[in-house]
Amino acid sequence: MSYTPNYTPVRNREVESSETLGKRASVRGNRQRSETGPSIGLWTPLCICSGTVLCAVIAVLHHVFDSHLNNRSVEGFWTQSKSNQVEIFLATAFKIVFCFSAGVSLVQVTWHSMRRQPLPLRDINALLSGPSIMTLPRTNILFQAPATLAITLAILISSLITIFAPSLTVHQAASVLRTLTVPTLDLKTDAVLDDFSVEFYRYGPVTPTWDKAALMGLLSGDPVGWPMPDGCSPECEYNITYTAPAIRCTELQPDQIDDGLADSERDVSRVFQDPPSAYLFHYDGLVGDGSAALNFTTQDRYASANPNPSITNSDYGWTLAYVPYLASNGNDTALINAAGCICKFYNATHEVKTHFYNSTQDIWVSVIDYLDPLNTTWKASNSDFNFFNEGGYTANPTAGVEGVSFAPGVGAPLHLLAMADAFTAHMIGDIAINSNTGDVLSTTLLSETGLFESIPSTVDSLPFPGINVTASTTNVTQALEQLIANATLSFVNLNTGNTTVTAAVPSTDNVYLYNRKTLATTYLSSFVTLLLISVLGMYCLIANGEPSSNDFSQILVATRNPQLDMVADAVEADGLSSEALGRIRLQCEEGRFEMASRKTVE
Repeated sequence: MSYTPNYTPVRNREVESSETLGKRASVRGNRQRSETGPSIGLWTPLCICSGTVLCAVIAVLHHVFDSHLNNRSVEGFWTQSKSNQVEIFLATAFKIVFCFSAGVSLVQVTWHSMRRQPLPLRDINALLSGPSIMTLPRTNILFQAPATLAITLAILISSLITIFAPSLTVHQAASVLRTLTVPTLDLKTDAVLDDFSVEFYRYGPVTPTWDKAALMGLLSGDPVGWPMPDGCSPECEYNITYTAPAIRCTELQPDQIDDGLADSERDVSRVFQDPPSAYLFHYDGLVGDGSAALNFTTQDRYASANPNPSITNSDYGWTLAYVPYLASNGNDTALINAAGCICKFYNATHEVKTHFYNSTQDIWVSVIDYLDPLNTTWKASNSDFNFFNEGGYTANPTAGVEGVSFAPGVGAPLHLLAMADAFTAHMIGDIAINSNTGDVLSTTLLSETGLFESIPSTVDSLPFPGINVTASTTNVTQALEQLIANATLSFVNLNTGNTTVTAAVPSTDNVYLYNRKTLATTYLSSFVTLLLISVLGMYCLIANGEPSSNDFSQILVATRNPQLDMVADAVEADGLSSEALGRIRLQCEEGRFEMASRKTVE
């Protein structure tokens, strides 16, 4: 026999109402949970905190490992493949611990969100699933559980740690400093060099050896170098300094360059300075058999022996005058302006920077200090001179060794004069044009030094329009100064002396280079992110009152309606025994207060 009694909730009991029963049940449930309910425990906080600390330890270990290999050779035990494996292992370990710790915090944050606000079923499914990119497009989660979404995103992009954390690269080791003995130009010596002939103990002509070296230096398009020193292979660079003749030039104005014509012989009347600084023969008028397009002269080369008492200057100088190319210069009535410069020789300090590599030598030379002007006194044919006696004078006792060394202090000015004379011998002269035949005759090598373009052998018409400078020449005066500085390099190879230098020789070894910035940026940003996640996870854990692993039972508790507890406590069973009440099953229908219980009695 069976029956189905109906049960309805009691609304107005005389003893106590359902509201009172609900409150009593709520108080009783809270008391029971406080006395016997779960706590946050130890395991979950330990997972969150230890994971954060372990990430910091791994980052420090990675830094120590990379610092140990920094600037060490890739040869030996720690080959490049082994070091890469260790770096990837440490970065991967950091990422795994990061994901584990952040994942535990994510569960606590997710449960905290579900317990405090109603969420649609699809959002609950997204929250309870593993971190996935499909969680990101859900706008409901973005507004209702932004922290959960942020942690999910952090876990998803944590794979970047294994990409950016490895910070060791391989590069060529830094240059090694070596002490080398290299050739140089030593004109300070009193030794007798093969630079000029000593005739009757006095100054004579420049030798063919130095004449050839000067010619090579002037005509070479590139600075003349020397063989690679021992110990320099395969590549090295170093600097040397030496003293040698150098010129300082001042540009001339057109009215400082006289044409040697009377005013009546010029096509255009003009006035020149008196006295002029330079001469350029008939350059602006067709008079006589010809005219000059360029004139290179030397001043006071033998001034001390000049019979003219008005010439007392013993300085050694050059003068250059030429007609710059201008198409309008070909007109008979054109005003032709000459250009040029006046230069003076100095004893100067030169600095040379050279770089040997791949059987090639790059050289840069510059004048860093002008000392004193070259004095031509020693070149005079003076019977009182004897370069092997003290002070260079015959009346003094012998202080040098004939054919070996000059008297102390005498050799240096003689060597400087010999080099200046070697340059002058090839530069002095002019470029003249025969007005009858149009033939061009050059007695100077200046046009072949690279300052000017090549001069034609004949011209079709007169007046001559002028000389073109080369494309690399922007200023003739400065180019002439640099030409002489470069030409001094051709004498370095004449074994006048050696010097000791410290050369930077590139190493052939490959070493590790530790990029601290890359490692620090990667791990610091990751650790700060994990630290924020851990703080949030601990906060939610404490707020929840118990840990969560998102098990089904916990999800059921988190998502249930808490009013069901009050309804169950407020049901009256119409006098059934306590034994029968234990087998009652409640059926709840959404939107209705009536609840029924069905019991089968045998």
